[in-house]
Amino acid sequence: MKTLIRFILFVALTGFMVSCKKDKKEEPVPETPVQALTLRLTPMAGADTLKFNTSFTTENNVRYTLASFRYYMSDIRLVKKDGTEHALAGKVLLINANTSDYALGNVPAGDYAGIRFAVGLDAVTNHADPTVYPAAHPLAIQSPGIHWSWNSGYIFLSMEGTCDTTAVNNDVLTFGQYSHGMFFHIGMDPLLRNVSLTNKAFTISADAPKVLSVHSDINKLFTGIALKTENASHTMGSMPLATRMADNIPAMFTLTE
Repeated sequence: MKTLIRFILFVALTGFMVSCKKDKKEEPVPETPVQALTLRLTPMAGADTLKFNTSFTTENNVRYTLASFRYYMSDIRLVKKDGTEHALAGKVLLINANTSDYALGNVPAGDYAGIRFAVGLDAVTNHADPTVYPAAHPLAIQSPGIHWSWNSGYIFLSMEGTCDTTAVNNDVLTFGQYSHGMFFHIGMDPLLRNVSLTNKAFTISADAPKVLSVHSDINKLFTGIALKTENASHTMGSMPLATRMADNIPAMFTLTE
């Protein structure tokens, strides 16, 4: 008899617990609001806004002009206040000094400590076939080209223009003084450089799109480079010079928000 009573109580208790479980509704997990983020890049030459075919002067007082300036930005990550990161997976930008705004898509709203990215491409992407990408993709074949077909890799940073190699500078802008060609084509896996900009915190509100402003000072690329004599590099054949310019890349950027 006692066994029967215990069995009846067990069945009743089990039924009660199952009933309670069914009645308990699971609380929905609130979704993190997202907002559109645009990266605004302002190329500078010292204190001046960079313009093509305009004379600028390096910190070592060497005059130069630029006709083109492009570089690849990848591995973009927003740094949260707690130090964790929100990665913009697969996002690759081909930055051209003629264009200022680049859409980064929707990102979680919140408070951030900064942004990190790489100038260059990871080894897998760098050695992928550029012909597999649609024409509008930044990794597709470009015109003018920014991929070494003979070396199976992308040019991470391309800068072309002229510089003054005369012994004495003066203030007269003539083709004679600026006719010496200048180019830097920086690439190859070891010359990818990571940039961390955590000098200015910012907030992405759920209520309005966010524009994040970053300045890039081209003059910083010439730090420690004697431009009068060191004014050309295809990376291969002048690896030490290419490495010095690559090492200058992180100092080029400032987050201004």
